[in-house]
Amino acid sequence: MPRLLRSSAALLLLLTASATTPPSDDVSCTPLTDLQQRMPTWVGSVPYSHLVNKSWSYPTDCSGFVSWALQLGRDAKAYEYASDALSTRIATDDLRYGDVITHVFDKTPLDRCSKMDLDDDGAADSAQGLPDEGVGIVGDLVGDLGHVSGHVFFFDKWDDEATKSSFWAYESTETQDQTEACLAQKGLLTRSACLNHYVLKSRDTPDKWRRENCSDPKYGSVSGGPRRLLPAILCPQ
Repeated sequence: MPRLLRSSAALLLLLTASATTPPSDDVSCTPLTDLQQRMPTWVGSVPYSHLVNKSWSYPTDCSGFVSWALQLGRDAKAYEYASDALSTRIATDDLRYGDVITHVFDKTPLDRCSKMDLDDDGAADSAQGLPDEGVGIVGDLVGDLGHVSGHVFFFDKWDDEATKSSFWAYESTETQDQTEACLAQKGLLTRSACLNHYVLKSRDTPDKWRRENCSDPKYGSVSGGPRRLLPAILCPQ
């Protein structure tokens, strides 16, 4: 076979193989070891702010912290972490290191949130249409217009594996379990006294938030409570 025909045949074979070979199993998920190194970095030193921080390239609010620790490449908002596009619902008892806990609510008159009835395993049975208790109380006035509001933080570990009544968490917040100095500040975009913290929380928080369900224009249904990040985001343990 002439050299030109052999070369053409080899190129055709290569192109055909490229078109039919499935993608590699290698994904750009964040290794757990990387998350373990990053997660404590902001504790006690990085203040809460909705503005993009030049040092970290992310806002230093709740979702900015989670997105930075995961090196997500963008600042995914709290309601996004509450969607099936980024995570899946899990039972409170199944929480492990690297999981997130989300809170979703609507501060507008659109009434897009409800409380779900849950069975013993934490699965949703139905929505009751009750007003969300967090409306107008928790969260900020800054966010993506048209989307529901929310909060998100990382689960670290149970304080006592036997009882699972409380747990340790990494969190950026201007309200949740914060100091008096933080709560006294009223800045709209930045709260210099509201530092990222490592804090002990009651399981009552995820148990309460897991009943939340809101309708979002982009993701459809978003749900609060314990959630496990997709393997494409956080590499499987």
